[in-house]
Amino acid sequence: MPEVVVVSRVAHCLRLVCRRALGVVLLAAGGAALLPLSRELHRAEAAAELQEGLPALTPGQGDALVEQLAFFALGGLRSLAAEILVLDATNAWIERDWARVERRWQLITTLSPGRPNYWLNASRDMAVNAAGHAAGDAELDAQERVLLARAYVDRGERFLRDGIAHLPDSALLFMNLGDLYSNQNRSPRFALAAAAYHRAVELGASPLYRRQEFYSLCRIRGREQEAWRLGRALYESSSQRVPSLLCLLFVLQQRIEVPEAERLSPEQLFGSEEKARRELRRFANNSLLFPVDGIRRYLSAGE
Repeated sequence: MPEVVVVSRVAHCLRLVCRRALGVVLLAAGGAALLPLSRELHRAEAAAELQEGLPALTPGQGDALVEQLAFFALGGLRSLAAEILVLDATNAWIERDWARVERRWQLITTLSPGRPNYWLNASRDMAVNAAGHAAGDAELDAQERVLLARAYVDRGERFLRDGIAHLPDSALLFMNLGDLYSNQNRSPRFALAAAAYHRAVELGASPLYRRQEFYSLCRIRGREQEAWRLGRALYESSSQRVPSLLCLLFVLQQRIEVPEAERLSPEQLFGSEEKARRELRRFANNSLLFPVDGIRRYLSAGE
């Protein structure tokens, strides 16, 4: 494994050397004056200081890569500078240098804000990778781990929201924002998740994300009627009839007391009473914060 990492790092360095050389050649060939990208990068670097509680660079510490990227300031070379920073962000990720990872992605998205994958990867590096590492960092006490992980998740959310501000029609960013809000390992906010999934589908995401919206609505007190209407509509599509949706329709009927004439019987939902009991028994012990109203009563009635 160490040999693989070394080879990867060498390959990255070679690519960096080639690209930097290209910038110098283009600069000399064009005879143009160097544009002040370094100042812009420094401003972005300063704006990218981590939130209170996150590790930061030592004051006055230099950044040779940022200085050298001034060579790529000509015309359309902003994207090339962003690609170089992506390579360094990868190296920073390998080294678990999350402060540098955050700053690199801030610069990358500043240079190339029209690339949704940049915003997405920036968010994942902070909300998933950095937060996961912080949560398991044995060098921190329990409270520090929780606070640091939460701060990284907040930073990941901010990357997605900033990305959406630049790319308001990106279904990809809304889908991932919904995933972030619905992850119960990160203080879930199901109302925001439902809204994000809804918008993602409006922008062209797969209709399967309507089911994610449904799952989020089911876990919000006071929105059961809305969840029932959406779930009932999804039921009409055979591709949406997965066991979790069927179990939740059964539960919602009990919770909001759907009139008998409008209810779906266990046989209608699952195909048979035997299958209904099997699926509902499994679902009764779910750990996903889904309601389970009426399941145990139904199961005990047939024993």
